[in-house]
Amino acid sequence: MNSETLLKELQENQSAALKRLEDEYLAKKEDVEKRMEEERSHILDAAKKEAVTLSQKERIRILGATKLQAKKMGFDATEKMLEANISSLRQALSEYAESKEYSQLLPRMVRYASKRLGGDISVKCRAKDAPVITAMAKVLSVNLATIGGFKAESEDGNLELDLTFEELLRTHEEEVRAAIIGKE
Repeated sequence: MNSETLLKELQENQSAALKRLEDEYLAKKEDVEKRMEEERSHILDAAKKEAVTLSQKERIRILGATKLQAKKMGFDATEKMLEANISSLRQALSEYAESKEYSQLLPRMVRYASKRLGGDISVKCRAKDAPVITAMAKVLSVNLATIGGFKAESEDGNLELDLTFEELLRTHEEEVRAAIIGKE
């Protein structure tokens, strides 16, 4: 074999090897690009799904907070309305304590206290109420600070019954609130 043929054969082998390497490189390059595109697509899809999920969570959180705020505002408005009505009720009780009907109610209240405390009672009341109460019970004090009503105690001093309008309103406040809300 001569050197030219050998050189030509080597060049052909080299060209064939280069062609194979180039083809292999292009195939691997295409494979890497395909996997990279699939991975990019997968990452984008996952990011979109996560963005939608986070968006929904945030929307639900904001909606929940808004509903809670609305309920709080409704509760606050109801509470203000109740306080205004209870204040009006106190004013009405104060006006009632100055009426003729109140002076007719006092003897019934004294009888009720006497029955609950088991007989003779002693009373702390307002100075205005003392003349009506004195006929039915012993008056201990006439300087009770109250809208109306009185405090009674048993003859031996062991039992006490608070029948002041303030205490009656306090003990029945839940019923009063329920009645007001039921009417509104």
